[in-house]
Amino acid sequence: MEDWEKEVKEHWNKVSDSDWYKSLRTDEALERIRENPKAAFHPGMMALLEKHVGDFAGKKILLPSSGDNHAAFALALMGAHVTSLDISERQLENARTISDDWGLDIEYICDNTMYLSKVKDASYDLVYTSNGTLTWIGDLNEMYRNVSRVLKDGGCSALFDIHPFNRPFTGEAWKPPVIKKSYCDVFPDLHWRIQDIINSNISAGLNICEMAELPATDASFWYTYNELKSKSKDDIENINDWNLNPMAALPAWIAVIARK
Repeated sequence: MEDWEKEVKEHWNKVSDSDWYKSLRTDEALERIRENPKAAFHPGMMALLEKHVGDFAGKKILLPSSGDNHAAFALALMGAHVTSLDISERQLENARTISDDWGLDIEYICDNTMYLSKVKDASYDLVYTSNGTLTWIGDLNEMYRNVSRVLKDGGCSALFDIHPFNRPFTGEAWKPPVIKKSYCDVFPDLHWRIQDIINSNISAGLNICEMAELPATDASFWYTYNELKSKSKDDIENINDWNLNPMAALPAWIAVIARK
């Protein structure tokens, strides 16, 4: 295993048991998904999935870099046959505890999202990658080659992640935009641009169906877990109104649907 892959695995094994990730597994956080599975997704992302994928029941869905596994639980609750894949064994262990308790039949695979080496060709109707995946991918072309490989003909790839336009800025809420880097500086922080995302899909033989640029829906986009704990209701009220919070004038999220 390459050193960077080992470092990423160790990082997420540790993060999985942090206060932040434990907060994502509280009874309250999980019950919200159980009562309304669609709540695990940004409304704009869910609209695109319903439009291009349709009914999830019976669909085979792969979730690389599954992280907190909220999407995995939600899609399984909606009747999909879900495979949760992550480089972190601990993330998968914590998710399995929940899905077993709920009686959900989710397959778990410990693997690298860039290679999907443990996943068979032409196996899935949908491959969905969610927030934060791209910042850990060193070769976007390689990832999408393998996403295309594991999709069935006619299957969809769906991406939901932080909008690249946010990357050049410090992103401090309530303050005027402050530039910290060039949009063109992809490395060393793996801040992929829109052209990198679109071109890697195209080079993998995936046809772009639709792209959406979406606003933030709550204050968690602007603050870390620890920061948010110290904020009052007044501190975050109207935080997504760009007239009050200038950074909110930029799209927060990007969503891309492509079809094989």
